[in-house]
Amino acid sequence: MNAKVKALELATTAKDQEITSLTHRNELLEKKLEEHEEKIEKFKGLENDESGARGERESLLRKVALLEEEAEQNDKNLRETTEKYPLRQHSLFSSLYGC
Repeated sequence: MNAKVKALELATTAKDQEITSLTHRNELLEKKLEEHEEKIEKFKGLENDESGARGERESLLRKVALLEEEAEQNDKNLRETTEKYPLRQHSLFSSLYGC
């Protein structure tokens, strides 16, 4: 009977040690999981930042293109106006400055 009790106690002790070991391993795995989840969130944030920056860059490039077109159109209008009214400028200049 004593031998059976000792065997059962040894088996119980072994099972307790196994439970303790598995509990510790589980805690380590949970920590790793949390670390990986944090990394995933960080990378998602970076991806969103990059997408936002890409979108902002594209928007700014469109604005620059529109401003360049507008500047070209204004230059064209100025040239046309200058070509159409050169005498007016000369006579206006003369009347203002007495030349």
